[in-house]
Amino acid sequence: FVWVSPIMKSPMRDFGYDISDFHDIDPLFGSMQDFKELVAAAKEAGIKLLMDFVPNHSSNESKWFMESRSSKTNPKRDWYIWHPGVDVNGTKQPPNNWASNFGGGQGSAWTLDPTTQEYYYHAFGEFQPDLNYRNPEVVEAMKEVLRFWLNLGVGGFRIDAVPFLLEDPQLRNEAFNATCAKTKFAYFCMNHTYTQNDPQNHEIIQGWRQTVDEFDDRVMFGEIYAPLEDLMKYYGTASKPEFNVPFNFQILGQDFGSPNDLRNASVVRNEVASYASALPDWCHGNWVLGNHDNHRLMERLHNDTRLASTVYNFFNLLPGTPVIYQGDEIAMRDLYIPYSLCRDPMCLKNPKTFFVDGRDPERTPMQWTPGAQAGFSSNSSTWLPVNPDHVTVNVETEGQSATSPVSIMKRTLAWRKANPDMALGKITAVQGDLSGILQKDLVLVKFRMGASSAATVANWNSAYSLSFDLLSLLKASGQVSVLFSTDSSRILGVVQTPFTLTAGEIVVVSFKEEIVIHA
Repeated sequence: FVWVSPIMKSPMRDFGYDISDFHDIDPLFGSMQDFKELVAAAKEAGIKLLMDFVPNHSSNESKWFMESRSSKTNPKRDWYIWHPGVDVNGTKQPPNNWASNFGGGQGSAWTLDPTTQEYYYHAFGEFQPDLNYRNPEVVEAMKEVLRFWLNLGVGGFRIDAVPFLLEDPQLRNEAFNATCAKTKFAYFCMNHTYTQNDPQNHEIIQGWRQTVDEFDDRVMFGEIYAPLEDLMKYYGTASKPEFNVPFNFQILGQDFGSPNDLRNASVVRNEVASYASALPDWCHGNWVLGNHDNHRLMERLHNDTRLASTVYNFFNLLPGTPVIYQGDEIAMRDLYIPYSLCRDPMCLKNPKTFFVDGRDPERTPMQWTPGAQAGFSSNSSTWLPVNPDHVTVNVETEGQSATSPVSIMKRTLAWRKANPDMALGKITAVQGDLSGILQKDLVLVKFRMGASSAATVANWNSAYSLSFDLLSLLKASGQVSVLFSTDSSRILGVVQTPFTLTAGEIVVVSFKEEIVIHA
């Protein structure tokens, strides 16, 4: 699959996540005919196109919202969430303390509309009014949007901001930490009990899944930032399925410093083990290491290129679906964007913390060549500036080296594609009983690969090799064979003891487990 960020018609105040027409392509990207040709070309290449579906809200310039705001009696008034406000000492105020995800000081999620003198709710920017999913007309309208694009041949949808679909109908205040708000904007200082992960979200998603399943071989991916317990609920049940793939952001959430430093193998072991144990037996897992809303993996690894390649390819060699953010395959870095060049609403609304809250650094142009504008554009300038490191970090240059990040990832993904039993496998154990240097630098994950036992074994140290008794760690009965290595100089075949992993190397091995008979 190739997931395309929003290309539906939009004023582009949030780069397409503010849709004004759910049934058209924005002229910035081309025409509907261009889109049809893209779908056909992708299909010819064996690629399915994932549309970015943004159902939580529309643009405030959409026809739906313009009708809704025109009067209190308009038939589409109840398509959005309106409230007359409350009187506080003679002053009209929003109905509660709910805060906007995009911040800006106290950042209320309510904006007073001058036409009817009522507030409308927006979980994100004031230009992104939330749709009212307690209105059956809205629910049906969005199913029709899905069918529209499915009939045009898309392979499925990445569905945006899933936890935000429904809010507390009583509009109760959310718990607020005033001390936290001295250094962060209000949204990040609240417990979002009443604005996220409403239990009735699942009924809406089940309806979307039923709609998508009207078409053969289509999928739904969901953007869900939630604790594991809540995340797993978005798979639904075997009889009432929801997402094929609710995005797993557990690794993406591991950022800077202890105890969440991805440079430590123990962090990875813990996260893989907790996710694998939470995943229902009938469900297919996934691994997300980067996206357009979070610092790039290189930034989180303190710009260690070799380790970034190890981290990405380790997850590419686990059961489940890997999700790769464009540019991560060449180890692109964040680029500092000064406030004067900011484009992102989260940057523009937070001038004091834009360098932390803004998402522009991870959104710079893809680096294809060492030439002007990294081969991304023939223009003299681009929407966001190109990273100066593109002269060495680019697809063309890295393609000439067998040990570059992009070359290693190509080999890894080619092997993965040739061995579908691995992708469909089931993780059975994560080695946790380690000591010494192995505790710091080794990650070993066992899984079922078809009818066989297999393991992915990685040296998390990008500077030194590791030697150890692999057969003992695996509790193997008989020989262990290397099926694949990210080190192209590795000779595949039977493992000898001691076994040595080169710096940053990952191998996939097959083995037979010991059978222990209890008297």
